[in-house]
Amino acid sequence: MCGFVGSYLPLGGEICDTIVLERMRDRMIHRGPDGAGLWRAEDGRCGLAHRRLSIIDLSEAAAQPMPNQDGSVILAFNGEIYNHAEIRAELTALKKYAWRTDHSDTEVLLHAYEEWGLDCVQRFHGMFAFAIYDRRDRECPVLHLVRDRVGIKPLYFARTARGEWLFGSEIRALLAHPDLTAEMDRTAFWHYLTFIVTPAPMTLFKGIFKLPAGHSISIDFTGRAVARQYWDCNPAALGLLTEADLSEEEAVKRLMDLLRKSIERRMVSDVPFGVLLSGGVDSSMNVALMSELMERPVTTFTIGYEGEEQSNEFRWARQVSERYRTDHHEALISRRDAQDFLPLLVQLQDEPIADNVCIPLYFLAKLVKESGTTVVQVGEGADENLLGYWWVEHYRKKQETVFDPVRQRGRVAWWQRLWSRGKKNLPGFSSEDMDIQQRARAGQELFWGGAVCWRGQMREQLTPDTGPFAGTVECPVEGLLPMAFGGLDSHAVVSHYLGPLAGRLHHPEVLQKIPYMEMKLRLPEHLLMRVDKLTMAHSIEARVPFLDHDLVEFATRCPPSYKLRDGIGKLLLKKGAEPYLDRDIIYRKKQGFGAPMESWYKDPDFGARSVAAFQRSRLAKDGFFDNGYFLDLLKHQMGSGGGYSFHLWTVMNAVLWYESWIEGKKDCF
Repeated sequence: MCGFVGSYLPLGGEICDTIVLERMRDRMIHRGPDGAGLWRAEDGRCGLAHRRLSIIDLSEAAAQPMPNQDGSVILAFNGEIYNHAEIRAELTALKKYAWRTDHSDTEVLLHAYEEWGLDCVQRFHGMFAFAIYDRRDRECPVLHLVRDRVGIKPLYFARTARGEWLFGSEIRALLAHPDLTAEMDRTAFWHYLTFIVTPAPMTLFKGIFKLPAGHSISIDFTGRAVARQYWDCNPAALGLLTEADLSEEEAVKRLMDLLRKSIERRMVSDVPFGVLLSGGVDSSMNVALMSELMERPVTTFTIGYEGEEQSNEFRWARQVSERYRTDHHEALISRRDAQDFLPLLVQLQDEPIADNVCIPLYFLAKLVKESGTTVVQVGEGADENLLGYWWVEHYRKKQETVFDPVRQRGRVAWWQRLWSRGKKNLPGFSSEDMDIQQRARAGQELFWGGAVCWRGQMREQLTPDTGPFAGTVECPVEGLLPMAFGGLDSHAVVSHYLGPLAGRLHHPEVLQKIPYMEMKLRLPEHLLMRVDKLTMAHSIEARVPFLDHDLVEFATRCPPSYKLRDGIGKLLLKKGAEPYLDRDIIYRKKQGFGAPMESWYKDPDFGARSVAAFQRSRLAKDGFFDNGYFLDLLKHQMGSGGGYSFHLWTVMNAVLWYESWIEGKKDCF
């Protein structure tokens, strides 16, 4: 796990000087405190700089940027290739490569590219973002940027006015370049309010983009940049298995075999490793299967909030720890520590991720660091691919009872008239149902994402004037930015992902659309980015065994009835967990863990600070919101009401981000 930056000026001339490259690189010391490297081409066209967090092969021979034998191919790499030993053996058998390291996965990636080109990524099990400068043809050099299949590792890029391509592991690094300035992308902000993150390739910074998961970009010697998608978990393309193809017992065994192999792969390390343990079935299975593969006790970590016993999960984590005799570590966060962390959180995120789980995750990574551990396995991806969230069954029922009837009959004018006259308390007919019917009438998708925030009537009240959001979005890479993303229509983003599945799925289609939509947006740009940025803040590497691509593809193809039945989600994993965990762990209601913001807004100091931050914000003053409506919601939450903390934090996160990143204020809360 590391961080890198680079510059490429295809048509010649001098790229940014060494001092600028070093400044960009060293804005990410937290991503690589163990070493630093820099390489520049003799002709000045390209430069790569690297910060190293030593995980596999701690020797100096594995340092980066890493050139091949004759210096014609140079690599900067962030991530891990877990099956590097097998690929090294395959390459060694060719008797073409002289190895300078004993077991560096970086060198394996480098020679794999030499041998198979960009198709080498199809052989990798791992998480990665990398840049390869290939000048084997001296007259026609090319730069490749690649992000792993699922999007576990980030990769950002921009092109300056003079044609210099900049790229790196964090936006903060790019903004250290003198030709880039921090300016908000107004259209991206519109989508952020919907999805709580921006859809790739957009970021909230105008002119700075992120490479989507499963994509590569190749920039040739003329400066032309072309994108390629090399992997997709499209259920229609992979093909859905039926119950006749695979029995449930066979599916459970196959899933457990894949999970065990995935966890074993992610134990490859030359430094101490452990597990973030919430006491839920996902992290608990990480502990259980890792215990089978280890001779020493597994090291586990759990965190909670002082005075918030109802939301803490210590009891469940301790139960698992005791069963597997783990080396267990716990910590409590005070409300003051958590709230005082918010200005730093805004900085660490680069662009806002409106998920308050980021707060405990930061302190959990701090606990890991203080214990002397460097690598942890986490449970992200299980709920998304195995239908584990409570709302999956909710959407299934809504498709059957509300959404499909409207699409099939289209006779809702009477209900519309009643609603427009203010008769909102119709028996069995909720405001959510009306919103779903409106989507159905408009030909929109039922499911937009697992963390959709401002939508429907509340969105119309928050942002009645779309003028401030209007702007143009131009991406310098051909075909990478869908036209649909450039307008103020967040459903167009959803439709871009789900539209091609129309007529190609089994009933109920929503149970196949949910995992696919989550894999395209929420997982890579929300859940995985919160893990990456908040663990790397403490130089901790997080690994995600539930997102091994073999496991993801199998989960995608599995019959939905094996994953969700009688309201029980993630059923396949839960059945597989029965020999390993107590039933009260396996079948308890999913709790989730984040900052207790519902109660935070009742804190007079926190509420007052929120009101003050919003009222002084340029976003509020420039007409992005109906300020009265937002402040009414905020004061309702601060008083006797509740239920709006998610909506409020989504706006407040953006307000604090704007103050910190765009206006450059040091203390934004």
